[in-house]
Amino acid sequence: MKKLTILLVLLITSLGSLVAQEKQAEHLLDGTSMKYYYQTGMAIHLELYEGKLKYEWIVGPRKGKGNKDLAYKSRKIGNKMYMISWLEESHPDYMTLIFNFNENVMYSSGILRFGSDKQFTVFDGGIIEDLTLVEK
Repeated sequence: MKKLTILLVLLITSLGSLVAQEKQAEHLLDGTSMKYYYQTGMAIHLELYEGKLKYEWIVGPRKGKGNKDLAYKSRKIGNKMYMISWLEESHPDYMTLIFNFNENVMYSSGILRFGSDKQFTVFDGGIIEDLTLVEK
């Protein structure tokens, strides 16, 4: 019985620690901004702040369009490597970006206009420029 109690205490402590880490991992890049240029030639300016993000297309057919105050989540996946995701309900789009700040590259994966007859996916990569990195 004593071993079972100790095991339960360790399990509860571990779960509590994981939950705390998950909550801390939500907005690890607040204060970060960058431009990234996709292999397609299009480019975005992205800023992360107060658990939110804003972006604007700066090159390509969508130039001048964007959105702001979108809640994002992040996770550190390696040394200066992060994954972020967000839901953009107004379209609706769900995007995930992976940043490798060691190599100044990024990758994107998303389902855009999901649930509509215009639904499509994106799976692309690009080069990061004009990086202001704030890691937490």
